[in-house]
Amino acid sequence: MKRPRVALLAALLCLWGCGKKGAILPPLVRVPNPPEILSLLQRGAHIILEWANPSTYADGRPLPGVARVEVWRADAGPEGAAFESRASILAVVRRSEFPRFRIDEGMPPGTMRLSLALGSDLSAGRALVFGLRAVDTEQRKSPFSALRGVRPKPLPLPPLGLKADIGPDAVTLYWEPSRENIDGSPAVEPAGFRVFRAEGDGPLRPLTVSLVGETTYHDREFTFGRTYRYVVRAVVAAEEPPVESDDSPVLEVTPRDIFPPAPPAGLTTLPGEDFISLVWDPGIEKDLAGYRVWRREEGSGDFRLLNTDLLSETSFIDRAVEKGKRYEYAISAEDRAGNRSRLSDGVFDSLRTTRS
Repeated sequence: MKRPRVALLAALLCLWGCGKKGAILPPLVRVPNPPEILSLLQRGAHIILEWANPSTYADGRPLPGVARVEVWRADAGPEGAAFESRASILAVVRRSEFPRFRIDEGMPPGTMRLSLALGSDLSAGRALVFGLRAVDTEQRKSPFSALRGVRPKPLPLPPLGLKADIGPDAVTLYWEPSRENIDGSPAVEPAGFRVFRAEGDGPLRPLTVSLVGETTYHDREFTFGRTYRYVVRAVVAAEEPPVESDDSPVLEVTPRDIFPPAPPAGLTTLPGEDFISLVWDPGIEKDLAGYRVWRREEGSGDFRLLNTDLLSETSFIDRAVEKGKRYEYAISAEDRAGNRSRLSDGVFDSLRTTRS
């Protein structure tokens, strides 16, 4: 009789325990992680902001996508004052716009760059604080990013009058420094300049590591026929990152090779009994394609071309000569663009007389 009573008691205890209700927990809401501000700096009359979009929720799960990023700005306030209560939205970057602001080269996926005009924020001594917030496709907002601050300075306006001269060995750039700051005050003396170049629609890249001290720069690493875009910035302080002006107006250049090689030098002749041999010094141009040989009889008018195909060698044997006539020879050089040099200095010779 004891065993059935124990079983009944155990069953009652089980039913009592299973039926007991605990505290009701709120449903789990996934919140995106905030963006990460990578850098914040002033460039001329603009604030350049770089950040990385979040890729996960706060619980570590993958974030399917960011619908938009909000850029908030506030004046620097008392320490501990709530940022959101004194800030306002300065810009919104939507998902459809991400490709326009994305930094692809050398940066992690989802890295963005935004240029913001300072406008009235140029007031002397006015410090600004920036924060970012991400919103996912379900309209769930992240917390604010870590806040970053900047105090705008009266930097120079961009360099003026950027122009270029095209030479056989360099694209030479010229410009003038601005005499005025972005707030209308006299410009501070720049520590130097930075020159940037982009090929085609590619990104701008600095052409030098050190500052350019003059208002002239020779770009020797170029290719004829390619299109380049140049800009110049005035640098106030050569720190990292540099304190500098906005970009000058873009100068687009497509160098064309219109520069002939130098006339060949060192032409000498060696006559034989039925031929005249010619040799000359090789040209030094990188794009040299070959040579042409010219001849005329002494006392006649124009030179006549002896070879229709370009010569790659620096020698030639003329067998179409007659005894008793004296000839003048000259050589021209051509490059791969078809530019022909002037004729070299002429050299006279005739067939060697046979001794009896």
